Amino acid sequence: MSQKKVDAYKDYKKNKDKILKKEKAKTRFEIGAIAVVCAAFFIWVGFSVYQKATVKAPEAEAAVTATEVNMTDYIEYMSELPYGY
Repeated sequence: MSQKKVDAYKDYKKNKDKILKKEKAKTRFEIGAIAVVCAAFFIWVGFSVYQKATVKAPEAEAAVTATEVNMTDYIEYMSELPYGY
């Protein structure tokens, strides 16, 4: 091994606890960030589904209108047909 590699290894051994602590903190942060993003996504999907499921119809659409139709002309026309429809 070259002297440069030996010095790097000695530095790593000397600061191993600090290096491992930083790596663990970085890993925890990454996992936490991923968990927050996933939770936000699932909350958004759940809220969207809830909104679609609980939509109330406006009162104007719920009103029923009745229309009267005069069918006498149609009945007379149909009775004049030779096939008796």
